[in-house]
Amino acid sequence: MRIRQITDSSEWDTTLLSHPQAHPLQTWGWGEVKKAAGWKAVRLAGFNDNNTLHAAAQLLIRSVPHTPFSMLYIPRGPVIQPDDREGMAELLEHIKIYAKNFGAIFLKTDPAWPAGTAHTLEDMRFHLSRETIQVSETYTIDLTKSAEDILAGMRSKTRQYIRKAEREGAEIIRDQTGTMLDTVYEIYAQTSRRAKFGLHPAQYYKDIFRLYNPSNQYLYIASVNGQPAAFLWMACAGKFAVELYGGVSDSGQEYKSNFLLKWRAIQDMQAAGYTVYDLNGRVNEGISQFKEGFGPDATEWVGSYDLVYNSLLYQGWTRTLPFAKRILAKSDTHSGE
Repeated sequence: MRIRQITDSSEWDTTLLSHPQAHPLQTWGWGEVKKAAGWKAVRLAGFNDNNTLHAAAQLLIRSVPHTPFSMLYIPRGPVIQPDDREGMAELLEHIKIYAKNFGAIFLKTDPAWPAGTAHTLEDMRFHLSRETIQVSETYTIDLTKSAEDILAGMRSKTRQYIRKAEREGAEIIRDQTGTMLDTVYEIYAQTSRRAKFGLHPAQYYKDIFRLYNPSNQYLYIASVNGQPAAFLWMACAGKFAVELYGGVSDSGQEYKSNFLLKWRAIQDMQAAGYTVYDLNGRVNEGISQFKEGFGPDATEWVGSYDLVYNSLLYQGWTRTLPFAKRILAKSDTHSGE
């Protein structure tokens, strides 16, 4: 396998999407989003003799402030067949060069492989980590089913709320210019206060809209009587359509437009040819109940795995993890991981 670094955005995305394991968080745009938040992105691709893609990894590198050390991260990767021992070994050997050059303490991965999938990570000296970045417990909808079957699999209450929103004239638009980003952030802030989860600063979301491939992101807003009431933000690549963020305003909860909004997104993602709709996490009881109403499969990915390069520093990192995360957050230009 020939492994080389790719430095052109179009070449990387075209190459990546030729592999069945491609994921939205491995696309060029997501690396650019994380660069704006203080990471360095390196894109590595391994090719067979016939020049087809064998394996790939968008490697994110994060320096530990005021030290010569760093952490490495491959979000929802590497892009490789899970049981490909030889290919994984070659890719990791190449990544080791970057680990040495940047003083890496460890490498973290969290591939979107269903739990129970036979894979080689533990054979490669990775160990399962309790410290996660991406969620491992989620819900997914099989978009190879017909729209009728997906609708029939929903709870009756969910179908009722979809019809209610339609009757009340909820309007769904896709924002392709970014003019609604401030409104979206306000809706998300209201949602976070109710559901008790944290937000990045507003600039982080503006960077996503600006830097992620516009043809692979879908920012939907639902309005009732001309007032924005809910939003849903998708990132898509390969077979995956992934919900990045979503929320409903305090006043918009009664209109149920968020039910119609999600149904519109499901239909659009199916029409666009994606086959896995990832609702991206079981956040809390209220949000989970909302997601469960759409009849998804409870899905668990294999989890987060760490490959340790410096065991002494890794022990220190894990023992002081809350402090370490605060240090990294302070070093961001505008947000924490």
